[in-house]
Amino acid sequence: MAGWNADTAAGPLGAGTVTLVEGTSFCISLPSGDISPDHPHGLFFQDTRILSAWTLTVNGQSVEPLTAQTREPYRAVFAGRITMSDGYADTPLIVERTRELGLGMVEDVTVRNYSVKPAECLIAITLASDFADVFEVKEARVQTQWEESREVDANTLTIRARWQEVRKSVVVSSDVAEASREGFTYRTTIPARGSWATQVVVMPGLEGAEPSAPLVRPAVGELSRSDQRRLEWVAKIPVLHMGNRSIERTLRRSYDDLGALRIEDPAHPERVVVAAGAPWFMTLFGRDSLWASEMAMPVDPSLALGTLQTLAERQGAVIDPVSEEEPGKILHEVRLDVSSSLALGGKSIYYGSVDATPLFVVVLGSVSRWGFAKDTIAALLPHADRALDWIRDYGNAGRRWLRRV
Repeated sequence: MAGWNADTAAGPLGAGTVTLVEGTSFCISLPSGDISPDHPHGLFFQDTRILSAWTLTVNGQSVEPLTAQTREPYRAVFAGRITMSDGYADTPLIVERTRELGLGMVEDVTVRNYSVKPAECLIAITLASDFADVFEVKEARVQTQWEESREVDANTLTIRARWQEVRKSVVVSSDVAEASREGFTYRTTIPARGSWATQVVVMPGLEGAEPSAPLVRPAVGELSRSDQRRLEWVAKIPVLHMGNRSIERTLRRSYDDLGALRIEDPAHPERVVVAAGAPWFMTLFGRDSLWASEMAMPVDPSLALGTLQTLAERQGAVIDPVSEEEPGKILHEVRLDVSSSLALGGKSIYYGSVDATPLFVVVLGSVSRWGFAKDTIAALLPHADRALDWIRDYGNAGRRWLRRV
């Protein structure tokens, strides 16, 4: 994705920007693969930017981008070259970066030497994390100042941060690096016509604790969790064959894009819902998620069912003027970050939507005709009754006021 995003005050993402998405993780970077703090870029996990800068240099020289290819929504290959400090246009050093998202990010870096002579190389990766929430980045108002500490242990750098009572962390490790507080350095001699490679893994911490499932590149011949998840998705969707190959390619890309918007309910991992969109809206939205799942019903009706079940569990129960919660009302937006909750009336759920509640009833009517078990649909009917009550008692408040006038 590149160009101006009308919904962000941060301005253009930058020409050639590459966006990767997987679950609640997404990454926005330059075409070289670098993450620039001068743009609204970063690696985000559950609405928090866990990497605000990520720069690769060779002998002090930045990578000049040549091409970037997004193979799947969660994986990209960046190719670039290292310009020579002596001013010569030709360079024997080519850099290839393969990046994959999952619960964090794994990046394989390969530097190839096409010269007939060995090349002495100092390869450096510098990084930073501001733990800004997605609202701060999107609106160019990063203000929260976290108390940061950095710990270096062999080939691992851990950045911990604290703001009031909230703690967050990110753990970055590499297989053959010298870790420092700024990042990683590699001193190597790349043989003539040879190459050098390393792997760097970025993992989010949750309140100071590292996740239990490490993100690693699978062995040769094995699939990553993201690949397995994608294949399971592709296996269950309809396959269309037609004479127009262009339409077939468009459909395949649409299937991949829709599959990338699937996120799991943390409380119910088996329940999949549809996020509103990448990159800034990789979360559950009432209106957007309902519309998307309604239109995707012929592809996978379980998306609509999961979205309905997740929204039903978060249906409004009390009157709260700040978050706009009301009994029976369907939410507008869910956010996972603490400072994001401050932007949503002090809670992680915001109910300021007039159309999500009637849409909930409409989509439930559609889902009920797709052959799900009767008790599954019956469990949602009380929520539909509460939604109809909200439409009558609260959603029509403006009209009642006009009648009194």
